[in-house]
Amino acid sequence: MIAQPTTKTERYLVMDALRGFALFGVMLINIWEFGGPGMLITEAQFAALPNAALNASIEPVLRLFVADKANTLFAFLFGLGFWVQMERLEARGASFKAIYLRRAGILLAIGWAHLLFFFAWDVLHIYGIAAFILFACRKFPAPVMLTIGLILMMFAKPLIYWGFEAAGISGPLAAIAESDEAILAAQAAAQAGDFPAFIARMLHSTWYGWLLTGGLVGWVAYALGRFFVGAWVARHGWIQNSASNLALFRRWLSPMLLGGLALETLHLIVEPLDGGAPTAMVAFVLHGVATPLIAAGYICAIVLLFHGGTMSWLVKPFAPVGQMALTNYLMQSAAILTIFVGFGLAGRAAIATFLPMVVAFFALQILYSHFWMKAFAFGPAEWLWRALTYRELPRLRRIREAAA
Repeated sequence: MIAQPTTKTERYLVMDALRGFALFGVMLINIWEFGGPGMLITEAQFAALPNAALNASIEPVLRLFVADKANTLFAFLFGLGFWVQMERLEARGASFKAIYLRRAGILLAIGWAHLLFFFAWDVLHIYGIAAFILFACRKFPAPVMLTIGLILMMFAKPLIYWGFEAAGISGPLAAIAESDEAILAAQAAAQAGDFPAFIARMLHSTWYGWLLTGGLVGWVAYALGRFFVGAWVARHGWIQNSASNLALFRRWLSPMLLGGLALETLHLIVEPLDGGAPTAMVAFVLHGVATPLIAAGYICAIVLLFHGGTMSWLVKPFAPVGQMALTNYLMQSAAILTIFVGFGLAGRAAIATFLPMVVAFFALQILYSHFWMKAFAFGPAEWLWRALTYRELPRLRRIREAAA
């Protein structure tokens, strides 16, 4: 049987709304971290900014509500989506192995190209690797997949980072990538609008601050845990059949969201304390547990709002953004580079300046995605991804229904 791309009637719009919501947080965190100390601005420059106090007041809010939570939700949804695709291909009698692996391979290729030649903060190359590992582990029993997923989700990345640091690997190399000399060189290229020179400086950072220091290994484990949990949820069908499971989402909303926010608040209080290894371990555990709880709370809230009738307007505009998530993610990379290189703001501004820019750009993405998805079946990048996956050109324009 010949496999075909997912049709409009098969789409789960609540998944798209979740994905669109996650994308807003992903852009916010990407521009905050990419343009922050250690990357494109030195600590001294950051402290000397005219709005330094405002930047300092915004950062704890981002750390409480967005940092790690947006990436957790985004990776979880990728894992859920890949699992749903595997199940559907099998149900259709299609050659799901070849199609799935081709789809994952294309994502991996897009991610590595994006990382090396455009945006050093890429996450797609990580997801491509995690997608292959998820496929290899697809026969795991659901409880085993959940257990491994939770362990990786909460503790893998910091433990891997600690291992590379304890082995004396990451410290010296990260110092090269994050040195004031490296930051100022990247700034100079960005402020001069020299995109090739800026990309060359980012490759230097990618090599010393990412590939050699355990960053990639830690983040693959981080993403894989979220993929596993997403796949476990997909196996239960809770989100695919969310309208039939509203009582479940209602029951877990408060414990997940409020409990996670309480633990993350404790983490932010404990983390700066000078208590040595025990204090650091407490902060590490608090954050590790709080992050997935908050992300799960966001899922519950968005699902309930989506099916909430009069309140659905709050979240349904995210759905078209999520339907063309790959396109919008790549567009966000272009927007961030335009801010840093095109506008020359690298080293000259921080999150207080970037925040309204992100809000304005994401509002444009909502509008653009809405009108695009009314006329077309796929986003541009999604269309290419499907064409390469299924080895045929899917219809891009929507088929207009005949008048009654």
